[in-house]
Amino acid sequence: MAWIRGVSAALLCMVAMAAPAWADGPGGVVDSGAVSRAVGSGVRDGTLIGFTATGPTNDLAASAVVAACQGAGATECTSDEESNDAVCIVSLGADDGSGVVSGGAGPTVEAARDDAFAHVGAAHLTLAPNARILASSCV
Repeated sequence: MAWIRGVSAALLCMVAMAAPAWADGPGGVVDSGAVSRAVGSGVRDGTLIGFTATGPTNDLAASAVVAACQGAGATECTSDEESNDAVCIVSLGADDGSGVVSGGAGPTVEAARDDAFAHVGAAHLTLAPNARILASSCV
C-alpha cells in the first residue's frame, strides 16, 4: 500500500493508494515463507528520514516500520510502502519543506521511484523532482 503524506504547518494529509495484489492468497498473507517488508518515513529535527522493517504480514511490517521511526525519536511516522512480493519498494521525499512523502514499488529502485512519483500525481500533490530516496528494500 502506498501512502502519500503532505505536511503544511500542523496539517497532515494522508491519501491511501490501492495495494498491490498477488495471486493465490488474501491480502497481507505471506506465502512460501516470504517475509513482508515495509519502508517508511518520519521527521526528526526538521529533517525527513527513512526506515525499513519486516514482519510476517504487510500490516505487521507496516506497524514495525512506524514503531522503528517512533523509537528513533521521529514524529509524523508513516509506512509509505509494504510488500511481500519480489519487488523493490521505496519511500521518497524532498527536503524542500513541503513535507510530501510517497511510497512506490517496482522491479528496480528506479522503477519504484517512478511509481512513487505516479502516486503523488494521482493524489494531485507535487513532489520536487530532486526528491531523494529516504529508504528502500529490494528482494
